[in-house]
Amino acid sequence: MRRSIILSFSFILSGCSTIGFSDLFNDYATQMTPVRNAIENNNIEEARSLIAKNNTTHSSYLLNQLEQARLDDFAKRADDAQNKFENVYKKMQSKRAAAKIQVSAGLEQSNALFTNDSVITYVPPAYEMSMLHSYKALNYAYKNDVESALVEIRRANKVQVDALVENEKDVDSIAKEAQRHYPSMNNITRKVKNGFQNAYTFYLSALLYQSAKQYDDAYIDYKKALAIEPNNIYLQRDVMRLAKKQGFEQDLNEFKQRFSDAPSMAANQGEVVVLFEQGLVPKQGEFKLRLPIYTSRDDMRFYSLAIPVYKDNAYVRRVNNINIDTQNLALSPLVHIEALAAKTLEDAIPVKVARQVLRLIAKEKVRAELARSAGDVGNILANIYNLASEQADTRSWLTLPNQISVARDTLNVGVHSLYVGTHAPINFTVSKQRLTLIYLTSVNNYFNYHVVQL
Repeated sequence: MRRSIILSFSFILSGCSTIGFSDLFNDYATQMTPVRNAIENNNIEEARSLIAKNNTTHSSYLLNQLEQARLDDFAKRADDAQNKFENVYKKMQSKRAAAKIQVSAGLEQSNALFTNDSVITYVPPAYEMSMLHSYKALNYAYKNDVESALVEIRRANKVQVDALVENEKDVDSIAKEAQRHYPSMNNITRKVKNGFQNAYTFYLSALLYQSAKQYDDAYIDYKKALAIEPNNIYLQRDVMRLAKKQGFEQDLNEFKQRFSDAPSMAANQGEVVVLFEQGLVPKQGEFKLRLPIYTSRDDMRFYSLAIPVYKDNAYVRRVNNINIDTQNLALSPLVHIEALAAKTLEDAIPVKVARQVLRLIAKEKVRAELARSAGDVGNILANIYNLASEQADTRSWLTLPNQISVARDTLNVGVHSLYVGTHAPINFTVSKQRLTLIYLTSVNNYFNYHVVQL
């Protein structure tokens, strides 16, 4: 009997080789709570000390690198952040190129049948990869390296194009039956069409192209951003200005019927663009779904599936307006990252549920075998393990902002002041016919900014 128990649990625990022991019984979102609390309390060094330092064999290694890179950016350690972002990018490129990933992925899927989904290597979804490249582009832009920033922006745009092609192939073949009893996330998804198209990335791309005087490319990406966020007044003005500048009369006539006219920029003026990220993307929680599973004796037992879910409460940003000198400007949303995250999860639910059902069946077979060979002791131990290890895989990039908004204005050449809430004024210079980018980050008590002339 003892030998049966040891052999059975040795086999089960062999599936845990890609995670830490604490990962088996504590979900990712719970483990990240102290880190997020430290960020919100403006204790960035504490957050950096609390974050796990996973090795390369850990199933959440890439996610951990993303979290650490974001914390490096919070701590104004841009070079460290860039190195980690580049590491994730290169690892992802290697994964796509290596045929052996199919073998390792198969082994991970098998291991997941005896533990939970956290043993499967975390592959950042499209919206996270586009944000990775956007942050890399920003860090280059802060150093006035627009050429390198544009390389990253092209990579970010390619992520969205590739995801769109893949989505068109798969969307009709995904079974939706498993979602019938799944909680609604309509408030948080905000009716986005997919989890990867990001107006913020296109807008940042357009800004950089515009600063490099590649106006046709800038126009294309402003239009892409507008297609995603058609009510954004600044995007409406941007496409009208560039359509007029580039002589796209047909587009301009169409825009004039839809939007108010955009004010032109005088010869002795320049532009200021304020990008403002607020909050943290929400954590996933756990939803329990009870399903009947038949045992080897044809007895029906009810088992609980632990499925990740977002609470259906949309984030409300704290700051809706800013002031430049004496002028009040409304912030207009470019992206609700919570919506992309929730939509990405929603689309993945059928596969997650199918894998969980297979896991319940596999665990029931192990329990039955232990009960047969080791009696009540084996049965009890198996049930305890099954209850403890069955948890939702709540992994996602949890140091991302919740929302990113924009405000834009044309100003006379000279020094101006930006006022944000109760924070000290941010002084900046506007140059003739140039773009000044001000990037703001606010997470509760944490506040930081960058100013750069593009």
